[in-house]
Amino acid sequence: NKYYTSQQGGHKVVIFNPYHSVQYMIFLYYLSHRIYLQEKETLLCDKIYYLNKIMNGVDLFYAINLPSAFGAEHPVGSVMGRAKYSNGFFFYQGCTVGGTRDKDGNLYYPELGDHVHMYANSSILGKCRIGKNTNIGAGAVVKNQNIPDNCTVFGESPNLIIKTND
Repeated sequence: NKYYTSQQGGHKVVIFNPYHSVQYMIFLYYLSHRIYLQEKETLLCDKIYYLNKIMNGVDLFYAINLPSAFGAEHPVGSVMGRAKYSNGFFFYQGCTVGGTRDKDGNLYYPELGDHVHMYANSSILGKCRIGKNTNIGAGAVVKNQNIPDNCTVFGESPNLIIKTND
């Protein structure tokens, strides 16, 4: 990624640019999450979390476990809630991951496989497993429905269009 590396002395080196909003968004999430896990200092975590919301317009709560390798592009308006995330997760603007309740009041959250990509304004909600190498198309809403590996998904549950990726 041209925003994360630079050529120095004939070698590519990783760079951090706090003026690149996605890099800074990811940094602020990891900072608050690491403090939360190690120190249980929620006041400081709250401040960093709200700074991220104010500066980047994204909701990445420090108590959720995003994977060690995830990314975003134009993430404004996105909310990543409690779920099981896997490496390679990527999301665009206006995306939501969150829970649903059944008729008995039980709360369920999604489980996402490796390399799930959420395109603009898509949602993954409730008791569902999203297979690896899956694209959730722009505006799609997956709710309480499992999606197999290697697919692209369009539409809204329960009337999803699921196409196999080549």
